[in-house]
Amino acid sequence: MADTTPTGKVVMMTGAARGMGKEMSIGLAAAGARVVMIDLDEDVLGVAAREVEAAGGQGAALALVCDVTSQAAAADAFSKALERYGRVDVLVNDAVIGPENVGAGFMAKPRKFWELDDELWNAMLRVNVYGPQLMAKTVVGHMIDNGWGRIINITTSLDTMYRFGLGAYGPAKAALEAHTHVMAHDLEGTGVTANVLVPGGPVATRMFPDDAGVPRDKLIRPDVMVDPIVWLSSDDADGVSSMRFIAAAWDASLDRDTRIAKAGAPAAWTQLGAQAIYPDD
Repeated sequence: MADTTPTGKVVMMTGAARGMGKEMSIGLAAAGARVVMIDLDEDVLGVAAREVEAAGGQGAALALVCDVTSQAAAADAFSKALERYGRVDVLVNDAVIGPENVGAGFMAKPRKFWELDDELWNAMLRVNVYGPQLMAKTVVGHMIDNGWGRIINITTSLDTMYRFGLGAYGPAKAALEAHTHVMAHDLEGTGVTANVLVPGGPVATRMFPDDAGVPRDKLIRPDVMVDPIVWLSSDDADGVSSMRFIAAAWDASLDRDTRIAKAGAPAAWTQLGAQAIYPDD
């Protein structure tokens, strides 16, 4: 029977200092993984890394300040991960510029698309779409050489992707979802998979502050991501690719196939079927 835990795996987690990234890092370390924690906020990252080591033991965390949109920084982070642990098995792309940057009350009083700042649009596209592409490109050759690997992209629900007032956040996450399907196709037969994980709704992190227009007691807790990310990082998830899993629907008490069927669906909504008409090859 395949191992359902990521014991001994090395996970590179972007956006690891806060929110879902921190909770996933803690959960992975507690399950036996070693976590390369990447973020920009050095002080907050250091505190989070100590929590991860408390969960996984001494040496379970490597905290690295890294801009996921910088080729040099991404390469340096990968090099330091290899120097410390000798391998990278899993990449979780969680770093994000969230919708809270659109402005206060972004849910209750949505702004029109022409009211949005151009620099914010460009920043969201770079961090939320190009960042995952760059990080994946940086580590995927190593994973292919090893014959095993995971790329797990954190996106969002379809109705959030086109929700009014969320600026470039929704469209950028839609682009990452589509790109995950491309990644999975390109990785077929390599032993490396690409999947999407979403919480299933607004999460109680700084992305949804008190003034967002959403009652805090209605928000999903960030630790809902732990059980599915632990499984996706394990050998038991071998062969599962181009899927989107909803963390809030994940039920670890169910058998494998039932659990996948309940919480999973094809990434990028490919079940809708082909829409374009292409000329014959």
